[in-house]
Amino acid sequence: MLGERVRERRHELGLSQERLAEGTALHWSFIGRIERGQANLTLRNILRLAAALDVDPGVLVTGLRSDD
Repeated sequence: MLGERVRERRHELGLSQERLAEGTALHWSFIGRIERGQANLTLRNILRLAAALDVDPGVLVTGLRSDD
């Protein structure tokens, strides 16, 4: 699941949801929804997350299925 990948990388970087939100221009509560798999993301927001997490966007989405 995309949210699990985001959470794992955020933890690797030692970031709180609030700090990650600051780097993405997204609200911290939206970050929480992403990590719980409760949010549908636009490509733009995936790119924002990838940049803030310092990963290629493909790392976040490769191998995901539409029901993930």
